[in-house]
Amino acid sequence: MRLALIEQLVMRLPTGVRSFLEIGPGMGDTSLYLSQCFPEADGTLLDFSDDCMDILRQRTANKSRLRLMTGDFMGMTREKHYDLIVACEVLEHIRDDKAALGIISELLSPGGYFIFSAPAFMRKWQHVDEYAGHYRRYERAELIEKFTASGLHIDTLWCFGFPITQLLYPLRELYYGMSRRRQHLSKEDATKRSGIERPLIGRTRAILLAHLLRPFYFLQNCVKHTDLGDGFLVLAQKGRPA
Repeated sequence: MRLALIEQLVMRLPTGVRSFLEIGPGMGDTSLYLSQCFPEADGTLLDFSDDCMDILRQRTANKSRLRLMTGDFMGMTREKHYDLIVACEVLEHIRDDKAALGIISELLSPGGYFIFSAPAFMRKWQHVDEYAGHYRRYERAELIEKFTASGLHIDTLWCFGFPITQLLYPLRELYYGMSRRRQHLSKEDATKRSGIERPLIGRTRAILLAHLLRPFYFLQNCVKHTDLGDGFLVLAQKGRPA
């Protein structure tokens, strides 16, 4: 559901993207898509999970322009800059998200773009948030304030997930409520797991599911400017120096 809207945001980007960084790429779906959209761009996929890296090595083996890096982006040097940075479902795992946004702004080239997604609305806090090691869900005004303070100007702010998240809510609450009682992981270990774990659907069924969800993409698109979903998707741009 998120990637269906990311495709629309990517269409708004200039064709001259030459470098991108994805922080917390999970199984690499977004970076693989970006490598198709910008075949001349060099992409860097950064994660601190060894299990994630094992999956990414397999999925990017024939993509010579995609580079894998293991580590925490909060400690990255600021020497290299990127035309585009992507962080989907990442900042809610970081205690000091204001510092994280500041680092992302420093890593962007002047005029560079940032695609971001995160769970929305603290009133929708669920067992899955505890299971995944989240610190927060975001509010619309909060995002605008934090992005602006970091020199990131929001161009697009959409809500995604409707109506699938509402339909699946009872099942997810039951599953993750039971799983939460069985797990004893730190937030860091839960974060490492969350990007690649797909307990409710196997990877082999993902393509079929994507086709089955097409009617819901249309419904989601109709209400993306409202607060009906349970996730935010943002396209922001780093302000150029005066």
